Amino acid sequence: MPHWRNFHSGYFIQSTSVPGHANVHIGVPGFDDYFAQNNGDFRVRITINDFGLRNPDPITKANDRIWVVGDSMTFGWGVEQQQMYSSLITNLSGQQTYNVASPGTSVCGYRALVDRMPKNVKPNAVVVGLVLENDVLRYDCSTLAHETKSNSVLVEPITFFSFKRFLTRYFALYNFVSLTLKKIPLIEHALIYVGLAAESHQYLQQIKEDELDIAVTETVKELINLKRQLPNDTPFAILIVPSRFEIRDSNPHYQKLRTKIISTLKKSNISSIDPIDGFLEKGFTATHFPHDGHWNVLGHKIAATSVNNWISKLPK
Repeated sequence: MPHWRNFHSGYFIQSTSVPGHANVHIGVPGFDDYFAQNNGDFRVRITINDFGLRNPDPITKANDRIWVVGDSMTFGWGVEQQQMYSSLITNLSGQQTYNVASPGTSVCGYRALVDRMPKNVKPNAVVVGLVLENDVLRYDCSTLAHETKSNSVLVEPITFFSFKRFLTRYFALYNFVSLTLKKIPLIEHALIYVGLAAESHQYLQQIKEDELDIAVTETVKELINLKRQLPNDTPFAILIVPSRFEIRDSNPHYQKLRTKIISTLKKSNISSIDPIDGFLEKGFTATHFPHDGHWNVLGHKIAATSVNNWISKLPK
């Protein structure tokens, strides 16, 4: 398997420190290779610029563009660079964008990414992709930054999933066997049954019902802090990334969370962009990968269309 390393995202992602913030993931500068899922969902080319971002242009070109900030969904996990919703926004609106995304981060990471941008480049607007499944949390970014600084050397506990990541990174034979077995439905079901493989799109609820209100309040508070990091009067909006479980199952928890976050943003004079209708119209399986929880190309198109609608209403 000459390309087995393509299965491990750690080859193009690294951690970096940003003064005043907790560490955040960025791309490995100059990386240019492929990333694939061993379940066959995708194989795409990942190109990282010298500033550690997934952009074809250097960081100097970020000036006077629409910055699209977010995590792996905004990064375009599983789609080609020209298929990312940040790229599609340019096609629809005619306005240049700049992707400022970090796989595996949260709102505190978004604040770090914005602060990390060179001070001589400024956005003409900012859109933040807020993933309802994992971005709405109990937050205190200042405390988190202090704790990160105090515990600079972190040792990941040994778990089943950390062991799997280790095997994926260092052993071609593991990837060969894993790739082969996952293509046989009967064996895949057996692995899931005994706990050696995870079922696709398992239900995830990060916040309990009794913490939902405070989590929404603290999340919006940190988004307000992010907005304050920008030049005054910078157009600013939150793209609501709806939960898979609302799209697929009409899950009441995530319906409530989505409406609550939108109403709280409105009270704070922050615009929200809600593409839920487009996702409900097309359906879950049409907009997401079969096993991976990220949007496929159609999902990115729906998001880009919604963002373009917001952009079209901005003052010229």
